[in-house]
Amino acid sequence: MTLQSVGAYNPSQDLPEGEFFYLPELPRLLPYAYHPHAAQIEFMSNGWVRNFLGDCFPSEAELLRFLRQRNGLYGPLTVPKATTERARDIADWYQFVTVIDSFVSDRSALGASHDDARQVFAAIMSDFHGDPREATAARGTDEVAYGRAGRDLWRRFSPGLTPEQKRRLGDSLDAFLRGCAAEIRAKLTGDIPDYETCMAVREDSFGCEFLKLLTEYGVGVDMTEHANSPDFIVVHTHAMRQLILVNDVLSWRKESAEEDVMTTVRVLCQRYGLSLQQAVDHLCRLIQFHETSYITARDRVLEGPLGKRPEVRGYLEGLDYLLGGSQEFEYLTPRYFGDGSVWDGTTSGWLSLTAPIARFLSAPPESAETGR
Repeated sequence: MTLQSVGAYNPSQDLPEGEFFYLPELPRLLPYAYHPHAAQIEFMSNGWVRNFLGDCFPSEAELLRFLRQRNGLYGPLTVPKATTERARDIADWYQFVTVIDSFVSDRSALGASHDDARQVFAAIMSDFHGDPREATAARGTDEVAYGRAGRDLWRRFSPGLTPEQKRRLGDSLDAFLRGCAAEIRAKLTGDIPDYETCMAVREDSFGCEFLKLLTEYGVGVDMTEHANSPDFIVVHTHAMRQLILVNDVLSWRKESAEEDVMTTVRVLCQRYGLSLQQAVDHLCRLIQFHETSYITARDRVLEGPLGKRPEVRGYLEGLDYLLGGSQEFEYLTPRYFGDGSVWDGTTSGWLSLTAPIARFLSAPPESAETGR
């Protein structure tokens, strides 16, 4: 299912959007579960953020705002059957990359300069691989904090990974930072990519490579030898695209407010001429396509020779929980619905783009402008 004949590119076109848009009910065909120690893991992970990354935030108020986003729940939701220790490791990893992602979108922080951000990212990679640079006056406080956090994560993950997985973990962090740099450049230049270019960057900046690897870590298996087999390429392609597109529609309030360019909602509107509602509706159809295609590809593997191997079955179950848990998190986080929001379990309805705190409404106010 590809984009065809959805409109002409008009570089002078403003993003068409009303005050409200309607989010249809998404399929949710995959399971989700909370780790039995999810609450404790979230609290401990928040403490880790304060201890290792607190210096990255300009004030205590901004740190507390970040912690209220409940990012420490993403790990327990995506590896609900992992040991508590590994679930905690994964929770802290996601907090680490989410802090970086938050400042990538901030033009007063990492998002201010592509070149400066690349220098910070190079330092993070150096530190992560155990080769910390000498701390100098020119080295920012946040840069030191990122390196310290990265080294702590490497220390904790390394004993549970095979040599090949260690290489992949480093490569996956490098890919994530490369994607972040590409997003900064696009935002500063205002360049709207085509759909496939956007998806290629998003695969990096969304962390698709470490999402797969951390799923292996949570299950306790090494899937390196199967990662590039034809069947698994299909499985991973549909799984990662489902994750990205669910995130794009549920995070649109935040991305719109921050004027981020590298999101498929903006791409469909400004590159292909769709209205906001048309773009959301189209992406929801793509989500359903990728989710059902993932299930078909997963079942094909399970029914074939590889499906008899317990590590393969465990990993594919882990992918199910990754997709289902990621979506559950994105409904509940105030990161996307406003500081102070509390999810009531609703998953469809009209959403305000400008309300400080948004909730799903059965109908927009009669006087409100909609994206239809």
